[in-house]
Amino acid sequence: MTDLRAMITGRARLARRGVGLALDAARTVLAPVGRRVPEILVGLGVVLTALVVLVLVGAARDDASITADRGVAVGEVLDGSDAQHTFIRFTASDGAVLTPENGVLYPRGLEPGNYVLVEYDRTKPEMVRVADRSWTEGLAPAALGVAGLWVVLGPLAWYLGRRRRAGRSDADDGSPVLPDVTTPPGSAPSQESSPDSPDDETARREPVGATR
Repeated sequence: MTDLRAMITGRARLARRGVGLALDAARTVLAPVGRRVPEILVGLGVVLTALVVLVLVGAARDDASITADRGVAVGEVLDGSDAQHTFIRFTASDGAVLTPENGVLYPRGLEPGNYVLVEYDRTKPEMVRVADRSWTEGLAPAALGVAGLWVVLGPLAWYLGRRRRAGRSDADDGSPVLPDVTTPPGSAPSQESSPDSPDDETARREPVGATR
């Protein structure tokens, strides 16, 4: 029983030691990343903003394609729609009944069973939008989303950057001042006795072996 308890205790100690080493290694690896958090936050904001802009540019290109060769039809909003896709069924000018896999563009306010006028690209009938709507429908939500993003990330990145600069300033101010090793403390400059000093003159006048 004692041997079993000692074995369990030893393994628990080894496990704690391993966890400690893993945490130390993680801190060592992540320390450079932690120092770059302000830059990372700014980069994240730039990337997300660029993605929003690209989405708007893509929607504008789709609208331009539809406008270049536009067809008009009446579409029926189908069941099975979700937050990302609103599916419709419409009859194209050539008599084909189409149900675009990607749904209809700008489906705000549509519900299953509604009939709505749609516009589509006759060369690509899968590209359909609700009539009289365009990519500008997404400008306001995109602008609000980007503004909210920077309202959060901007002050946070500024605050973390300020803390980092303050930490560096404190480290510089608290650095120890090393003494000048060329002049030891308390030492006085050595004075070489000149040939005319009194001690040397007395030493020259006293004969060798004289006693006092």
